[in-house]
Amino acid sequence: MIRFLFKGLLRDRNRSLLPILVVTAGVTLTVFLHCYITGVLGDMIEFSANYTSGHVKVMTRAYAENKNQLPNDLALIEVNDLVNNLQEDYPTMDFVQRINFGGLLDAPDEFGETKKQGVVAGIAVDLISENSKELDRLNIRNSLKRGRLPEKSNEVLVSDEFATKLEVDL
Repeated sequence: MIRFLFKGLLRDRNRSLLPILVVTAGVTLTVFLHCYITGVLGDMIEFSANYTSGHVKVMTRAYAENKNQLPNDLALIEVNDLVNNLQEDYPTMDFVQRINFGGLLDAPDEFGETKKQGVVAGIAVDLISENSKELDRLNIRNSLKRGRLPEKSNEVLVSDEFATKLEVDL
């Protein structure tokens, strides 16, 4: 029976080639899109957990009521004792201190006057402590295109695209 069907496909190529090509293209497109969407959604969840929300977020009630606005005036400060208590109570969890912020980044000219400005959304993380895992957690080493990682406080990382837009160099 299979030999009979195979001979029929070979004898009349005009009637059999188009359906085979259409089915092959449909299956290929379906598999490609399924893999692509699965990868994108998986990355979105992982990046969201690593960058913005984490798995547990410690905040005050007032901050929680307005957390979509990122109110820095309601953020927790001087939290070393709180972090130490949390690490004692939950030793399997890794607690980090981060500050999300927004503002304007000013690119000055050689006279210190504003040459260009850009709106930024940033996150302050600990990259210079010896026991910090943020470089690996946020995949910063592998994402660095040019320049170097911050080595002391008051240094900043700016995306390559944003630096190009502001016409700033290293």
